[in-house]
Amino acid sequence: MNRLAADLQRVLDGRFVALVAYGPTRAVVFATRLTADDLQALAPLVDRWHQEGLDTPLLLTPDEFRRSVDAFPLEYGAILERHLLIAGTSPFDDARPSDADIRRACEVQAKAFLIHVRQGWLHAADHHHEQAVMLEQSAGPLRVLLANVARLSHQGPGAPPDTDDALVAFGEQHIGLPAEVLRGVLALELHPERADGLATSPDFMNAYLVAAETLWAFTDSWRH
Repeated sequence: MNRLAADLQRVLDGRFVALVAYGPTRAVVFATRLTADDLQALAPLVDRWHQEGLDTPLLLTPDEFRRSVDAFPLEYGAILERHLLIAGTSPFDDARPSDADIRRACEVQAKAFLIHVRQGWLHAADHHHEQAVMLEQSAGPLRVLLANVARLSHQGPGAPPDTDDALVAFGEQHIGLPAEVLRGVLALELHPERADGLATSPDFMNAYLVAAETLWAFTDSWRH
């Protein structure tokens, strides 16, 4: 990330505000103003960043972040919770998504997740490798969705569930999701090689589809 920070400070100069990481490979660049010339200057550097294992960073102004936190409460909330300031000064101030915005976004995300599982299954056309890719790609979104649902449902003392074991227990006890399915999919972020074995099991795939349907029904019930 240090080379990325140096590149950004060189190109953006006095308009550079901060480089904020929110994962091992993902980051957000904040500048007071962004122009087409900035994009033109940064574009040739993207391949080098990728070679160093970094994703293409998001580009935002602090004002854009504050004004759109209600539109992207899950995405921005994840950045706020996980962020590490690499360079510059923190751009966040008191920006935080509201519970109401997160609740609506969870409903949308749960439905989108269910659609993703169904469409991924169709696109795989019964090819286990393609189904394995679908499972692997759904692990991250499932973790984020479970964490947000758990946070909104949390009552009593202590922090809401955030570890994989805690999220699996929450999903099983409060939503009725099968623990072995949650545990198997969540583990794919660290162990993607396990996806092929899961995809070849019709029972596991059927249970995962039912879990996605159950999770959406749980969030949809919040409106009633």
